[in-house]
Amino acid sequence: MNNDHEIITSDSDEETAPRTRRGTLYLLQDVPVAPEDLHEALNLKYQEEHNFTIQEVGIGSVRGLLYTGVIGGGRPPEWIDAIHRLTAVRPSVENRTAAGVLLVPIEGKVFAITYGMGHLLLNPSHVTPGFGFGFALRTLNPDAVRQVTHSMMDARGRTDRNSAAQDQHIRAFAIEEYGEVVSRLAGKIGEISLTLNKGRKQSVQIAGTDALKIHLGSAPKELLSDLAEINRIATKESPAPAFDVIARVRPLKSDDSRRVELDRRLDGLLGDPSLGSIALTAPTVCLDEADSATSHWVKIGPRRESVHDLDLDHVLTKTQSLREGRRLTALAKGHIQLCRDEAGQEVASAKIPAHKWLAAEVALGTSRFFYHEGRWYEVGDRHLESIREQVRELLAASAGSSLINWTAALKDEEAYNKAAAAAGGFVCMDRKLIFTEQHPRGFESCDLFGVENELIHVKRAASTAPLNHLFAQGRVSADALRLDSSARHKFLKKVREKDPGHPVKDDFMPKKVIYAISLKSGKPLTVENLFTFAQVSLLQATSALRNVGIDVAVVNIPTLSP
Repeated sequence: MNNDHEIITSDSDEETAPRTRRGTLYLLQDVPVAPEDLHEALNLKYQEEHNFTIQEVGIGSVRGLLYTGVIGGGRPPEWIDAIHRLTAVRPSVENRTAAGVLLVPIEGKVFAITYGMGHLLLNPSHVTPGFGFGFALRTLNPDAVRQVTHSMMDARGRTDRNSAAQDQHIRAFAIEEYGEVVSRLAGKIGEISLTLNKGRKQSVQIAGTDALKIHLGSAPKELLSDLAEINRIATKESPAPAFDVIARVRPLKSDDSRRVELDRRLDGLLGDPSLGSIALTAPTVCLDEADSATSHWVKIGPRRESVHDLDLDHVLTKTQSLREGRRLTALAKGHIQLCRDEAGQEVASAKIPAHKWLAAEVALGTSRFFYHEGRWYEVGDRHLESIREQVRELLAASAGSSLINWTAALKDEEAYNKAAAAAGGFVCMDRKLIFTEQHPRGFESCDLFGVENELIHVKRAASTAPLNHLFAQGRVSADALRLDSSARHKFLKKVREKDPGHPVKDDFMPKKVIYAISLKSGKPLTVENLFTFAQVSLLQATSALRNVGIDVAVVNIPTLSP
């Protein structure tokens, strides 16, 4: 989250003072606007431990607060000892990091402009979530997007960052239409009334997450005008229509009454993860630092400890010892902080509240919610109906293959696959793993291989989790057989060993994947009976497979009671 410092000068007079300066802007929440109360937004640790200075200042007609200082003065870096052990030389160097933040009240709101490592000086609980992202949705030119960061809404904790060297339309980025949350946008803005647009022919780039990276006026009058306009845009204008796919999966508001019950459910997951889906994932705000971090400071409860390889189990060992109702609160009060060195002396991020490292799925009534970076998201009604309509089309389409019913005599998937193969003339490939360099632990090509070369994947499901695995299995298998000649060779060998008369040819390529599903409840496979996030996973798999020319179909396997 280090700030850039590119300067924009007036086109009419290069000799004058810079008109704007690129910086990082935050909107603060729950902070009084009176200058004497603004310190509530600050992390006062740096005043206490590093002698930082807090002073009331004037920005034109507005009274604000300036917090500045130097972190780490006089302390040698952690790697000095390593150099000394290798060379017997101890270099005379030290870490010194300047940081500053300027708090500016405007029209009942408080903005923070950070300098250097100034983001460390803010109390994270007072940072308004998604402010910069919301501004980007309202001002970016959809044809001039440069970077998108997005996360899967399935509790796997996967986050992708896609970048382009030149302007691209938002459609050019690999954003799943279903089941993803976009948390960061970067690109060029359209025409808005800010100082950065005055007298310039070329568009300027911004980036939005919780923070907004943007050029702001360098003079007091221009800065105040910019902040007022940014506040107006963020609160009164709607996102551009081209960003509808991104904007329709949005967080619940702070006063939404459902959050109380959702928090209670998440607290339960922290005590017993088997009750649902939960994962640990690095927040977007520190993704840049996460790649280079070698240790973490973790504080959950009264003690802080250094952890090298942080995973969900480490967090759960802390929360499972706490009483029900106190686990999520303990994470919110605790923190996780990235460090560049193993000793934890060189911090690389702010102290991010530990609950912002969680990803989880929770069902509440007929709605499905996703917890990501400390916020609850709901799949919107229009979005949900779009998902259901696509799934209805998949379920209604003919698969071209029929399978036997799942009777009480067939105790498990192995028994079913053998019976289905015998009855339908399929090759049973269940549990026949294929080992390759790319898949040293092996992958299952399919459960049943059809006479028309269909790859059929079978699952009996009582929850979303096994279906997620089923859909992922179909993608992995198809990709391996499509891209790896060694995998295809081994697959053909296994097919011919099982059925020497099968008509599959040497130039086989996967052309059709069939997902065959039986619900343990005995209900038919319909949109109403298929879990919401199973539908999302199905559409993700279908989209990925169809994009490479592989047809996808879904078969309902009726469950017959004894």
